[in-house]
Amino acid sequence: MISASGRPPILQTVELSRSFGGFRAVDGVTVSVEQGDIVALIGPNGAGKTTLFNLISRLLPPTSGQLLFDGQDVTHTSPQRLARMGIGRTFQDVRLFDSMTAWDNVAVFAQSDRSATLRSGLLSPRAVRREARQVRERVEEVLEYAGLSAVASTIAGELSFAQQKKVAIARCLAQRARLMLLDEPASGLDAGEREDVAKMIEKLAGDGVTIVLVEHNMGIVREVARRAIFLAEGTVVGEDTPDRLLHSSELAEIYFGHIRSTAGVA
Repeated sequence: MISASGRPPILQTVELSRSFGGFRAVDGVTVSVEQGDIVALIGPNGAGKTTLFNLISRLLPPTSGQLLFDGQDVTHTSPQRLARMGIGRTFQDVRLFDSMTAWDNVAVFAQSDRSATLRSGLLSPRAVRREARQVRERVEEVLEYAGLSAVASTIAGELSFAQQKKVAIARCLAQRARLMLLDEPASGLDAGEREDVAKMIEKLAGDGVTIVLVEHNMGIVREVARRAIFLAEGTVVGEDTPDRLLHSSELAEIYFGHIRSTAGVA
């Protein structure tokens, strides 16, 4: 499949499925995401959104179906290789190295493929110094971009939750991700912090980074997403602008009715 730009979509899933025993968590999902787009995955709890993220990032292997990145079949590619190819992933629970500084958290992801060779001592001291300088420059650039320069030396576990979420996005930037999968980037944030995250997402997309986000905050979804994909019971049941999807009485009943029915359930 080729887009109007003449290039294949940066991300495609073709009949992607994942079963856990007899339970079909993701069931024949086919979606396509264009370069530079901002797409939200929405739907009730248990719809399969995070499982789909895990399939795209290859943290889970699919039971069946195909995954393509930039036109290349990556269905059986390792998560590490996908990261090097340009897919970055954040998590709802952040998952930083809490005892390391913000700077060091980002530096881990700024290492090039040559780092293992450099650490092995096979290259010259000059090459090692050059690599260290490039990593340092990359980290400083990314921290400034994310508005984190002032807290670069702060231990990650001592940062505010909003700052931790920014560090998680900065790590994706440090690895030069062209596609970012953001899992609940606005959850747990106040109104001002959510606005900061929304501005960062729009800034990333403006700089050519493709964003796919899972988000329950419909205010953020309406503000940043150009397109939304509605999942329910592991399948795609709608795809349009967020406003049009949420104005569908049938889909609104699935989404809001499910939320009401599960209120107070752990």
